[in-house]
Amino acid sequence: MTLPLAASGTAALWYLSRGSGAVSLILLSAAVVLGIVDERRWRSARWPRFALHGLHRWVSLFAVAFLAVHILSGVLDSFAPIRLLDAVVPFAGAYRPLWLGFGALAFDVLLTVAITSLLKRRIGQRTWRAVHWLSYAAWPLAVVHGLGTGSDVRAGWLLAITAACVAAVWCALLARVARVPGWPRFASLGALAALPVAALLWLPQGPLAKGWARRAGTPARLLAVSNVTPPQPVSPFSPPFSGYLGGNVIQGEDSSAGLATVDLSMTISGGASGVADVRLEGTPLASGGLSVQSSSVTVGPRTDPARYRGRVSSLDGGDVVAELTDSSGHNLRVDFRLALEGQSVRGTVSAVPE
Repeated sequence: MTLPLAASGTAALWYLSRGSGAVSLILLSAAVVLGIVDERRWRSARWPRFALHGLHRWVSLFAVAFLAVHILSGVLDSFAPIRLLDAVVPFAGAYRPLWLGFGALAFDVLLTVAITSLLKRRIGQRTWRAVHWLSYAAWPLAVVHGLGTGSDVRAGWLLAITAACVAAVWCALLARVARVPGWPRFASLGALAALPVAALLWLPQGPLAKGWARRAGTPARLLAVSNVTPPQPVSPFSPPFSGYLGGNVIQGEDSSAGLATVDLSMTISGGASGVADVRLEGTPLASGGLSVQSSSVTVGPRTDPARYRGRVSSLDGGDVVAELTDSSGHNLRVDFRLALEGQSVRGTVSAVPE
């Protein structure tokens, strides 16, 4: 049996997606700050305006490049149902459609700005400049998208990055509107003052609140995987059963045979109470996965962890199906839905007699 182990690549794609998303936000924020500074015609003897303009352009290009990586890694990651179309057509996806839609809008705006920049000589300076102003609208859309869609929204590192980006743009805008004459200045200052107040009111009740994943529009099957330890009564270990999984990933190598192993050691809770172990052995792939050549699966209660033994019969991303048998010859079909995150694994399991 030779099967692609897409699940081992899922974690890498997940880390790549969230990492490139954070870098995109940093670069986009830097591009906005540089654009505001450029609009003020700032210059110095050591830093002429053409150098500032060139830096703004290159930072913007890098932001678009990392955004492309962010989109592609999110689409290729089999855990969340995100299509390439969802990155272009706002609010059409099945995964957190509103918040993913804000990200699609930001991408559409940046794509429009990039295309018109390439056609600048044909469309004229005035038209290009009018379209270029749209790039400033992409930044708040990207911030809201990251807060509403990001799986690490409550993590300290992401909140620190987002807060630093927002503070940098806010300070640049404050310096810019302070030079605006008349009543527009007071209106702009009032809007700037309202932004942090609105954020402080929304975040504790929104992305930072418990249950946000469900309210944001996460599909039910992913919510089951995200919550692996709910307080539910434990039933005896007897098929049919279902439960939640949590455990560790152990990877090894057999240098003499040129093979690699992935061992998923998991506990079952929530429905049944027991343990499960999935061991895969095969040839490492350049993509970071594993071409599986052999497998072994054991499932049972804690007092008899290998009551059912067998092998993997089907593997599709994080969906693993195993055919097992006990010492009396009773057959059991076990369906695992797994999500690998670094050295940990979580998910759901269901088993039915055959």
